[in-house]
Amino acid sequence: MSVEWPRNGYTFRADGVPALDLADFANPARHAQEQASLFRPGHGLLYLGHDLLLPGKGHRRADGDERLLLTRDDDGRVRAVSNLCTHTLRPMARDDEFIDRSCITCPYHQWSYRRDGSLIGGRDISFNREERASLGLASFELLSWRGFHFAVDPARRREFDAEFARLEDDFAARGLSDCLDFDGWTVLATEDTPYASDWKTFMEVFGDCYHVPPYHDGLASFSDCDTLDWTFGEHFHVQFLELHEERGGRSGLYAQWVQGLEQYHARREEPMSSFAVAWAGIYPNLMIELYHGLRVISVVLPTGNGTHVNRAHYCVPDDMETVVPGLPAIMKAAFDETGVEDAILVESRQVGIDAARSLGLEVKPYHVNLTGLAPEAGTAHFYSWYRRELARSPH
Repeated sequence: MSVEWPRNGYTFRADGVPALDLADFANPARHAQEQASLFRPGHGLLYLGHDLLLPGKGHRRADGDERLLLTRDDDGRVRAVSNLCTHTLRPMARDDEFIDRSCITCPYHQWSYRRDGSLIGGRDISFNREERASLGLASFELLSWRGFHFAVDPARRREFDAEFARLEDDFAARGLSDCLDFDGWTVLATEDTPYASDWKTFMEVFGDCYHVPPYHDGLASFSDCDTLDWTFGEHFHVQFLELHEERGGRSGLYAQWVQGLEQYHARREEPMSSFAVAWAGIYPNLMIELYHGLRVISVVLPTGNGTHVNRAHYCVPDDMETVVPGLPAIMKAAFDETGVEDAILVESRQVGIDAARSLGLEVKPYHVNLTGLAPEAGTAHFYSWYRRELARSPH
């Protein structure tokens, strides 16, 4: 089995990629470096939100990032501006609610801004032309793709445009382009789950299909890991899997999921495909989990040195609850069943790293399995990306 995935403009070779060092995890200096680079808007590519979270003209805090606002103009254009009033640098939006207003207003002293960030004025204060021009909100270059919005380094925009073209090609080649389209879908629920581990342990697990068959009975009987099909770009990976012949049979919830899908497609008088899931990771921290019947926009948010939150938006077709009552709740319950198992997997990795440090062990931190279908190639790819992008950052 080859561990090389060649394609036009980019080839990934998984063998020889070194694992991250123990010192890369829960290390205050490394955490600070990541925040100043990988998670700084404008360094490379950083997810900020999706159209589903911007239901009209107005503004809201970026998805899980209190530093920024996403705004939508009257003409539909989406922008990214700082969430810091230029009067005192206090954050203006203090939660994630969408605000359907024509301007952005600071609640403390009522300074207000247009949705492009330009200053309108402040209560009982006058400005000359130069002051007004200098006191607008900072703006950030935005790249929008399929309803997803990212802060992007303007100098690297063409690089990331090419990346998304590759991603489009990967789905189109498998007849799955529609999976990237969220029109006609609605957010069923949004949940934040805290983890006592470095954010990178979550990304390791996401790029690891190796653990699914022995560890996740329900998921392994829903998605057939023997059909694993990898694709890679410079800044993303995707795992495509077909529906398992057991049809979720090792979990009551996953079995109900498949049975519900059969009813849903039958009642809509359409064929049901053999597709199970596509797991797409866009670095540093966005996961687009495209299950048959359920789509999850999932983002990993570092909250400190050695802690993070996973924010998940669960999306279902607008008509699903009407066509098959209760099916959306069943799918989410099945997903949560696997999520509980994954939480143990993620946090146990940090426990092991800390124990190895305390024992003074000099061990390879992660022995990646690249045999057969190379089920941990996504983890190796994340390592490769992480080292390359961190090298771009100031030290």
